[in-house]
Amino acid sequence: MRLVIGLAASAAVVSFAASVSGADQDEEGESFRMVNRVYVGDDEKPQVQSTTIFLADTVYDFLDSPPEVTVFDKGRGRFVLLDLTRRVKTELTTHRVSSLADRLQVWARTQSDPFLKFLADPVFEEEYDQEAGELALASDWMTYRLTTVPAASRTISRQYRDFSDWYARLNTTLNPGSRPPFARLKVNDALDTRGRLPREVLLSMRSKTGVLAKRITVRSEHKLSVGLAEADQDRVAQVGEFLTIFTPVSFERYQDRISD
Repeated sequence: MRLVIGLAASAAVVSFAASVSGADQDEEGESFRMVNRVYVGDDEKPQVQSTTIFLADTVYDFLDSPPEVTVFDKGRGRFVLLDLTRRVKTELTTHRVSSLADRLQVWARTQSDPFLKFLADPVFEEEYDQEAGELALASDWMTYRLTTVPAASRTISRQYRDFSDWYARLNTTLNPGSRPPFARLKVNDALDTRGRLPREVLLSMRSKTGVLAKRITVRSEHKLSVGLAEADQDRVAQVGEFLTIFTPVSFERYQDRISD
């Protein structure tokens, strides 16, 4: 499971690496870190663990297993994926990612499966308890229940929402057959509208009705730290080095891990 690329010339990559390993805050955004764990069903061991570092308008998502880094370079309109085991890198433009999501939405709208139709244009009933910081988005097909915390600033809320939207779309590109991203986009909008960030998210859903119905639950935990520690800055600097030395490959070759 993943929780959601031709490359620029070498000189441009070196410039990019140098620019993102400097100051931890500038006028375009703030710096913060979010540690994420995802659990499926009643599992006590997380299926996904990652650390996401926000550095101005560049975001670094470090996946524990398989060891992989996703860099969201908003200024250049791209995602860069780095496979730390094979020491290869690839790139996807945000245009390619958004175009695929748009096509998927058009396709889902034409399907006879009611669950797919719902996923194309999900509609939720929202409830928000401001005092408890609890947010719920409910429907017959899927329900999100979130425990939230206030964002330290409007800038942080914007940065988190922007990355989360794009990462939801990216996940669809990286995992053919996965759910369309539009339900998650609704959740991100509900959080951003209230200036909140998730601390825990519980997703309960079913894809069938009647006797074939099977409910699936996914729970995620998120721990936010404003500002970056020295270790975070070291990780970002190391990614800058990886960008210059990893071998560039096509997106298709990058995804074909078995053949390598």
